Amino acid sequence: MPSIFSYFRGSLAFSAAVLAAVAWYGFESGGAERAGAFLLTTLVLAVLETSVSFDNAVVNAGILKVMSHRWRQIFMTVGIAVAVFGMRILFPLLIVATAGGVSMTEAFFVATEQPQRYQQIMHDSHLMIMGFGATFLLMVVIEYFVQHEKDEHWLPGIEPLLAKLGSVENAQSLVTILLVAMVAAWVPAGQKLAFISSCFWGYVVFMVLHMFKQLFGGMDIKTAAARNGLIGFVYLEVLDASFSMDGVIAAFAITSDFWLIAGGLGIGAMFVRSLTIYLVERDVIGQFKYLEVSAFWAIAALVGIMFAAALHVELGEVVTGLISVAIIGLGVLTSLPARRRR
Repeated sequence: MPSIFSYFRGSLAFSAAVLAAVAWYGFESGGAERAGAFLLTTLVLAVLETSVSFDNAVVNAGILKVMSHRWRQIFMTVGIAVAVFGMRILFPLLIVATAGGVSMTEAFFVATEQPQRYQQIMHDSHLMIMGFGATFLLMVVIEYFVQHEKDEHWLPGIEPLLAKLGSVENAQSLVTILLVAMVAAWVPAGQKLAFISSCFWGYVVFMVLHMFKQLFGGMDIKTAAARNGLIGFVYLEVLDASFSMDGVIAAFAITSDFWLIAGGLGIGAMFVRSLTIYLVERDVIGQFKYLEVSAFWAIAALVGIMFAAALHVELGEVVTGLISVAIIGLGVLTSLPARRRR
């Protein structure tokens, strides 16, 4: 059995390279004091991204464990490139280019040379980003709980009721539409259309993946991922993108420096991937029976936080991370009696 350190060796090497680059970047622009400040900022972003995305790692592991070794390797190579460079670097630039009506080259100039304008554009796009990400994750959560064949529950008062909804046709879509409509009722009149449109596209992306899942894999995502690794890979990448949207926006509460945000969130993304592989190969989910379900409740909490952020009720990355860790920690604790019996 590989040591725990071996799972995180790549992430630690990546972190060392990024932190060295950040220190040089800070020293060149303002000496040793600024280099130290840049390092601290990057580390804070990395820790927050890792803690907020712990539930993402657990959910990823639940799907990845049924995929072939080949697709696990693709997830750890191509998938990391998409997560680190795609979502933490290209995605913010794409937002700037779309919102500002400029080319990607000019968007890069704005992000790196005009931090205040960059921060303002990202802030103005906040509502649409939260709507898209929250709706997609909401569909993921509802799909997990609305399964009429589910007979083991962590929260006995709520989960059996949700499972019964699985026998109702289109229950998943109906619940999503009702919840989005409730949130939209509180959105200012001038922003309702933008919010509903972003939620609609989050719904569409999920349903497109759902369609391919049924065509090429099976009824549930784990069956589909086991039969068709590509379906599982795409699903995991979109899931990661939805999680990272909140982190990219929230990072501006700490700094507006493009490179520090990319470096800190990139380090966090690497550790989340390493943690996912650790959970799979050590069968941690199998040892803690309520770990996976608690992760989905943590995602449900994140959905609520993202919808609240769309209504300009900000809880902050620290609170979000603590809520996520607390829910999953409770799932681990309640799993201990069954683990001892095993």
